[in-house]
Amino acid sequence: MAGQGFKYRDKLLATKKLISTVFYHDKEIIDLLMASFASRAHLCLLGARGGGKTHGCEALLATIDDNIKAVAQGYLSAEMEELFARLNVAELMRGREEVITTELATARVKFFDEIQRLGPSAMCALFRLLTKGTIIYMGKEVGARPFWVLATANPTEQANDMLNVALPEPLWDRFEAVAWVPMPRLKYLLKINGKEELMKENMPRIWGEEELLGLWAEVEAIKVPEEVDRIATIMVRICQFCQYAEGYDGSSLTEAQKRELCSRCNSSYICSRIARPPSVRAKRALIRLAKGYAYLEGRHEVTLEDIKRAWPYVMRQRITLMEEAEVADKAKALIKLCDDILNEVKEAREALKLVEELKKEYDDGKMAALERWVASKVWLLEVKEELDSYFKELHDKLLLKWEEAEAKGDKATMLKIQAVASKKLPPELRKDFEADIEVEVELSPQVLAKVAKTDRGLFKALKAKMEAGETVAKLRGRAALIWLALNLPVKGGEN
Repeated sequence: MAGQGFKYRDKLLATKKLISTVFYHDKEIIDLLMASFASRAHLCLLGARGGGKTHGCEALLATIDDNIKAVAQGYLSAEMEELFARLNVAELMRGREEVITTELATARVKFFDEIQRLGPSAMCALFRLLTKGTIIYMGKEVGARPFWVLATANPTEQANDMLNVALPEPLWDRFEAVAWVPMPRLKYLLKINGKEELMKENMPRIWGEEELLGLWAEVEAIKVPEEVDRIATIMVRICQFCQYAEGYDGSSLTEAQKRELCSRCNSSYICSRIARPPSVRAKRALIRLAKGYAYLEGRHEVTLEDIKRAWPYVMRQRITLMEEAEVADKAKALIKLCDDILNEVKEAREALKLVEELKKEYDDGKMAALERWVASKVWLLEVKEELDSYFKELHDKLLLKWEEAEAKGDKATMLKIQAVASKKLPPELRKDFEADIEVEVELSPQVLAKVAKTDRGLFKALKAKMEAGETVAKLRGRAALIWLALNLPVKGGEN
């Protein structure tokens, strides 16, 4: 049964139902709010004034115990001292430094309304809070782990309102999810009757500290299948990839450089649609928010559908699309990008399978097929390079053992190493395992019987010589190594 074993999911669903009675908006916005809350994915809701973003947040906050939540209203003079911590002036006048911390610094749930109006020191404190989980004031570190940050911002006012500041890219990167809350559609506006504020104030308190920590622990424990985790990693890396950039890192380029390079490259590549790629934090954010969606649906494992739902919110502020200025609906464009990347990964599964097969046993035909895949999907260059690194590491390990065995005269071990190298390494790396040995041997039915148990090919070759009347044979390289490994007699010793 879906949700079986989850102790706090019913409370989450009850919370969702309560919010829906006062916050009239698209189901997806409410689901995002619930999934972020359940997974502790720090969330910022964007929107113009009057769109309901603050109202939706307050509806959720109304279900949380006052003792574990704190609210901050952004305004230009809101600095560190007003929001997080300050010196005790009375004690300072007595010559003693005492730091007074606010509820916002220690609350489990922290709500920042209109963060584009925060002052510089408060903005820096918020950045550290999202990065390290604590704030530092006068050498004192304060914070409560785990915690969740919920915020709103109105980017439409930044251009003409002197009370607003542009939020830096590193700060956006610390929010796991960002979403635009559009103005409610007509069908929702018709429901508004003025009683919503009173209903919101009278909501029952569902979440105390014990319940909240229990919820977060259950969601954190949701499993992520290895295949889903791998696909999420590849999806983010495809967005970051640029074959011309240093280390294939598209973020090392300016948007102008990226645009110019992409204009001369293959326009069918997914990476050519991205002017500014996401950071590595995007992968962790995808997994965290996806766990929230899985929990909301009552699943104990994350699926690709959960990754897809999380994608547009995780990537909204992390990705700048190549035609960003012409994109009217970024969420829709990001969903399309996600679908295309998943198709890209699905199509490349054969290439990824080839890599695993080549690691088990080298094959010229399979390597040629992989190189054709790389030519058609340039991001597979890194997959091919990872395979080459695997071969090089295996070669170096085998060579070390080979040299030790050669120094000891351990022909049996040399033969084993040669067999492994022959099976698992490409031709150019096998050359170091060719034994420079030559022996002259006398042929007899007895020695051929011993050879037959080890190597059928050598046995047949020597048997043919005997049947042709030859009683002596010269063996070189691998054939000589086999003979010596079997401790068979040689004429005059080995060369």
